[in-house]
Amino acid sequence: MVAGLLPATALAAEPTVYDIWVDGVQVTSENKDNLCSGTVSYDPTTHTLSLNNATLDSDTMSDYGIKTTIPSTLKIRLTGTNSITRTYSGGGIAIAPNSGNSVEITGDGTLVINVNGSTYDGISAGADVKISDKAKVVINAEGGLGIVGRSVEIDGAKVDSIGLYAGIDAHRLKIVNDADVTLKATQDGRNGAYIWKDQEGNGGDIELAASKVKATSYYPGLYAAGDLTVNGGEVNCTSTADGAIWAKGNILLKGGAKVTTDGKFPMGGNGTFTVEEAEIDAKNTNENNIPAIFDECVPVIADGYHLNYAKAVDSEGTEIDLLSSGTQYFALYKNVHFITKAVYPVSFVVTPDGLTNVVVKVNGQEVTGSVSLEAGTYPVEVTADNCKAYTGNITITADVATHTQTVAMTYLPADYTKVDEAIAKANTLNKDNYKDFTAVEAAVKAVVRDKNITEQSEVDAMAKAIEDAIAALQYKGADYTKVDAAIAKANALNKNDYKDFSSVEAAVKAVVRGKNITEQSEVDKMAKTIEDAIAALEKKPASTKPGTSDKSPQTGDTSNLALWIALLFISGCAAIGTTVVSRKKKYNR
Repeated sequence: MVAGLLPATALAAEPTVYDIWVDGVQVTSENKDNLCSGTVSYDPTTHTLSLNNATLDSDTMSDYGIKTTIPSTLKIRLTGTNSITRTYSGGGIAIAPNSGNSVEITGDGTLVINVNGSTYDGISAGADVKISDKAKVVINAEGGLGIVGRSVEIDGAKVDSIGLYAGIDAHRLKIVNDADVTLKATQDGRNGAYIWKDQEGNGGDIELAASKVKATSYYPGLYAAGDLTVNGGEVNCTSTADGAIWAKGNILLKGGAKVTTDGKFPMGGNGTFTVEEAEIDAKNTNENNIPAIFDECVPVIADGYHLNYAKAVDSEGTEIDLLSSGTQYFALYKNVHFITKAVYPVSFVVTPDGLTNVVVKVNGQEVTGSVSLEAGTYPVEVTADNCKAYTGNITITADVATHTQTVAMTYLPADYTKVDEAIAKANTLNKDNYKDFTAVEAAVKAVVRDKNITEQSEVDAMAKAIEDAIAALQYKGADYTKVDAAIAKANALNKNDYKDFSSVEAAVKAVVRGKNITEQSEVDKMAKTIEDAIAALEKKPASTKPGTSDKSPQTGDTSNLALWIALLFISGCAAIGTTVVSRKKKYNR
């Protein structure tokens, strides 16, 4: 009842006040969604301060742009282009989380910090500072430090930090994931990045991975009280009076990192200097003859890597090819530029098994066992007895599957010369001249092409099979029909009816049996010679004396033959006698 009688204004809840100030204004539950004309808002549940095209400069004389005493990480999310400007001569900080708390900046917007006071810092956290996402932060701290934190991590963001004393001052520094960072200290005797150890000797390490970092200062652009590791990316450091890079601990360059240094004294450190895959271009611009790399911290190329390129310039400006000269002690020269590459032990498996006199060449160089090769593509030649020469390319990568290369050789083809000659010989034959030509045809048909040189004996056997089949051929017999007909014709004749029958008998006697079909012309000639002899026969004349038989004397009738001879002899003698008597009479006249 009493409450009902009180004025409404007396019952209104008091606004919640948060321990965070933005541009001199404390954030409350009433203004948290509409700070700085609506460009800034605060979510107390996630401790996230959102800046959306915000300009924090209305109270430039206050010592803080953003300040919080909340016992939690302050998250600042950037959208659009934002700025914090402070000019108070008494000093202060643009972004200051509570001592011992962290700050994390995210988003895809930009934040430009200009603090011109004599002791102003850009971002200062007693704990950690992380700038990530695609945020872009530009800091110009003319009278102090750009970024201060126990650990500073820049992950994928773009940061340009210029400070009087250092671009970054931290216990640890980590720049990764394609970040782009520029650091600079404008006062003499300072470092672009000064990374220190605590009283217990912990920390002091710088880790740079796959990012672009540029650091410039009087003393080393990058100073690590612990170890310095660069894994990929590009690092460019300059010192106007000292070594461009210095690490109290060990230095490790790897992952294809490209590191360029320009200083008045050698770069290096107090520990080891190990190089895996990297490119180092170290210069000393001192007018005196001072090497670019500290001679007590000479780079050592790790196992599994080798020099791909190495040149130096001595104090007289003479360029020296360290690869060809064999003088690879890098700490001797004012300028040293060398590149190392990962190499992989590549072995070759040449198939099929059992090959002899196998020779493998990579880039024209003979390989025995395995060879160390960088990632890349290489021409390969392989030769072996009885094989076609192999030429091709291999591609080597970090993938171990490419570190064993299998080359399949192709045997030379078998020599089919004898086979082809045997087939050609068979093709010249007239199969009709032989009793059975099927064995030759089968041997030719059995020829199998595309045998290789290891199967030469099989090919030679094919040739022999054809030759043997040809050698075993038997000609068909010649046709003696005409001969037999002529002989029959001759046998039908009575030789006693002819003046001379001997030529026919000789022709018959001259007949040679057993001729084959290829000698048919000879057989036909035999037939013709009978026929010609028969055609040339002359019959004996018939008898014209009276009382005598017109029949010819029978063959073998010797009595009649003697009578005829006697009569012829008497007749001849009488004629001769008559002739002699008549001559005598003539000459006696």
